[in-house]
Amino acid sequence: TFPCCQKWNAQAVIIPQQTRELIGRSAMTFFFTVCATLKANAVYTSLADATWQARDVIALASGIAGLGFLLLIVATTIARLPPKRSADGFQPRMVALIGAFATTTFIALPPVEVAPAIALLADIIVLIGCSLSICCLAWLGRSFSVMAQARQLVTAGPYRLSRHPLYACEAVMLAGIILRNPSWLALGIATIALCFQYLRIRNEEAVLRSVFPEYASYAEQTPMLLPGLATRRKATQQLQPQ
Repeated sequence: TFPCCQKWNAQAVIIPQQTRELIGRSAMTFFFTVCATLKANAVYTSLADATWQARDVIALASGIAGLGFLLLIVATTIARLPPKRSADGFQPRMVALIGAFATTTFIALPPVEVAPAIALLADIIVLIGCSLSICCLAWLGRSFSVMAQARQLVTAGPYRLSRHPLYACEAVMLAGIILRNPSWLALGIATIALCFQYLRIRNEEAVLRSVFPEYASYAEQTPMLLPGLATRRKATQQLQPQ
């Protein structure tokens, strides 16, 4: 090829940061709006068919919490701050997409009949996970993103107890979904999703450390997922002989 063509081809693949942010935000908003619409329809159906027994009330509350979580994702995606930095390369983007959307394949899985007591317990776990996820996402607010990006460092609220409380709460919600639909395929999908979620955490932390110098001190004092873990580890280290 001619040098002028090579120069044109190199420039053609460069997409400005603002354009990429707009495309990503629009795609995310559309996807989760569709999910919220489908969830709202399911909640309406459950409400119309409810017998108002304890199991139906818990299942309905779980569905409403899930709908609230999806709507909050849409709101925070629309209102989120522009990124100060994004992870470079293909790997962080692939990891983020698989980690975030792998569990959507549960929709295609055939339903599994479980005992009423198991179904009730599963709905309670999902309700707890959804409610806690809403709380975490509300605190994260305009810093929310699917890709590994740094917007604003949030260390208050649930982020005072854990560096990634939203991932921990989503794992609780996922446990309830697996309990409600037990199968080896569902368990395999969940395992893949959790593995990629961990890789998302590592990618996000790399970006946050590069943008916010205070993140190193925050990470040293705050556990990654389970509250209190860093405190116990620090106490153990202090007890060890020097």
